[in-house]
Amino acid sequence: MKVAFLHDVEMNFIGGAELSNKKIIDKGIALGYEVIYDDLLDFEATKSLINDCDVIILNNLVRCNYEFELIDYIISKNLPYVKWEHDYGLCAKRTLYCLVASRVKNCCDTNRFHNYRNLFANAILNVFQSPMHFDYHKKLYGEAVSNKIVLPPPINVESIKNNPDKNKNEVIFLGHLNFIKGGHQLIDYAKAHPELNFKVFGQNRVRRTLSDNITITDKVPNEIALEELSKSEYFFFKPNMPEASGRVAAEAFLSGNTMISNDRVGTFSYDFYPDDIDKGREEMRNSPGFFWEKVVEAIKTGRPKANRFKHVLIYKSYGGLGDQFIAIPALNKLKEVSEQVTMALPKGLIKVFERNVQGFNYIDISDLDQIDKSQFDKEINLGNYPKSRRFNNDGVVDYATHNKLKQHALKHYIDLIGTLHQDADTSYEEYPYFKAKVNTDAPYFTVHPGAGFKPKWWPTERYVELIEIILKKFSNLSCVVILGPKDPESSHFENLERVTIETGNLDIVEERLKGSLFHIGNDSGITHFAGVFNIPFVSFHGLTGPGSWSALSKQREVIWGKPGQCNLTCKYNIAINCEHRNCLTSITVNRALEAVYKLIQKSGIMSKGREKLIFNPAYFVESKAEGFVIKSKDRELFLEFKEDNERQCFTNLVQNDIYRDSIPTDNLKALIEVLIQENLVFSISI
Repeated sequence: MKVAFLHDVEMNFIGGAELSNKKIIDKGIALGYEVIYDDLLDFEATKSLINDCDVIILNNLVRCNYEFELIDYIISKNLPYVKWEHDYGLCAKRTLYCLVASRVKNCCDTNRFHNYRNLFANAILNVFQSPMHFDYHKKLYGEAVSNKIVLPPPINVESIKNNPDKNKNEVIFLGHLNFIKGGHQLIDYAKAHPELNFKVFGQNRVRRTLSDNITITDKVPNEIALEELSKSEYFFFKPNMPEASGRVAAEAFLSGNTMISNDRVGTFSYDFYPDDIDKGREEMRNSPGFFWEKVVEAIKTGRPKANRFKHVLIYKSYGGLGDQFIAIPALNKLKEVSEQVTMALPKGLIKVFERNVQGFNYIDISDLDQIDKSQFDKEINLGNYPKSRRFNNDGVVDYATHNKLKQHALKHYIDLIGTLHQDADTSYEEYPYFKAKVNTDAPYFTVHPGAGFKPKWWPTERYVELIEIILKKFSNLSCVVILGPKDPESSHFENLERVTIETGNLDIVEERLKGSLFHIGNDSGITHFAGVFNIPFVSFHGLTGPGSWSALSKQREVIWGKPGQCNLTCKYNIAINCEHRNCLTSITVNRALEAVYKLIQKSGIMSKGREKLIFNPAYFVESKAEGFVIKSKDRELFLEFKEDNERQCFTNLVQNDIYRDSIPTDNLKALIEVLIQENLVFSISI
């Protein structure tokens, strides 16, 4: 058997992972295998090697310059590989500190996280360093890492001595004193225990003065380190980061040292710790042979394919209208690994989903307690992403990616499905938009001035003003105002010309939205409803920013009024008691108009007719003798005109709009093009 053994450092580098690699390689060679080591410096050489081998052993990859290209290549070529995870490659720093330090949030690289999920899911075998090491990966990736073994540290058991006559007051620390390995903890402990003598084999990298009972010596070869362990009573190791295994901790355990440690050392999660040294010694002695036995077995059987779910029941026990739409891509991923999926929905949404999301059974969520759940082999309560403490979360799935990955909520739902089934596809290309049918014969736009949570409303009187200006500007358009029972009073809009008020159910609202030219609304479920038809929209955000829960149309203009106006974190109790709502009242009608014009221009939804040039209403223009000063909140420009006809034309543009074909000179045409590129002027067909 020819084996490509891939690791991201040179072979003669001495570290814990490298010592383990050497034991495994030596055992493979002793078994008659041809094991070829590649330190991952040349992609072409690596590709040539792995295509010429029977199996690939993938070790650490983080230092490899073509890490993700290599992962993509191996998976796309369907090459058989074993992923031996020495650290936490899914983390760029290989520490996974976020799982033990709650203050560390959104630190994961989404590309890295998903690449490693695919790497584990497609391996013929995954190898983890300890039960704790596996549990951390299981927490994040679920079933994607289920095809695995846990490999006890492959150490030189024969070289380890358990000397009963130990130096009673001596404490050994092997490695550099740094934050990751618990250097501060050792210094503090030594200061608190002056009766003990601490021998550190490494460098002091924490920039702290050491107490007199600490001596520093350079790192020593493994055989000398084992000799020191055999003579000392104590071994100190309190890492800040989760230690995948802690090879030196295993050596200290077999040396009979008393441990001064914490719960972040993988070796100490084995069932042989702390009482069964003999069992630990035997498992570590047999580790290299166990490794190759399982590799050969995996080559013969190939990557095991997980069984499809027979019949899944899935629902959201709480969440708004928009949250139901955001979960649709994840539902499709679930459907691909299931023979049948039944989804429980609010009654008013069932027909909407039946028309637009095929391949599912639908039931009324109010009937959940009455149905026979024995017909389902899997029940999934999505609750909502993220979980809210304002609701009952009994039975709600855990979103392991929350506060880890900074991404849209729909991707958190997809990642959740990826934890439930090994073969679930966690990639995301595009939202599965519902089919729109825009009314081109009698074009209209829709407006929804409400939201389920009143503090999300942009002032209603500004909606009225905005609608009036748009209808005056575009005489061919009409407007449909959508109002629910808890939205603003219809009297605000009843006297507006060319405005229809729609108060029907979601089926009727669907018909209105799918025919709309564009939509204007708050951060609400109706705006999400418009988005799933890929209807261009303008949305107003205040207390809730447009990040993880933004609506999904390809063409959108999002206005968030909070930055620069309020620094408070808008939790529920703050939002309902806020009197000024500067985050929304700071959004002017002119700023909203700017967004509408920009949306119409870039989306091309009004591409037929004579081109009209509209000056950006969010800018203030002051006429000077020599030209014009153009100001906004963030910028100021000066335009100078030497020709009277050009100056007059620009004046007309600012005051009344002009048609593009009425521009008198090439010089002004060139200037207007620049102003269009800078969004100071919009070019829209009327």
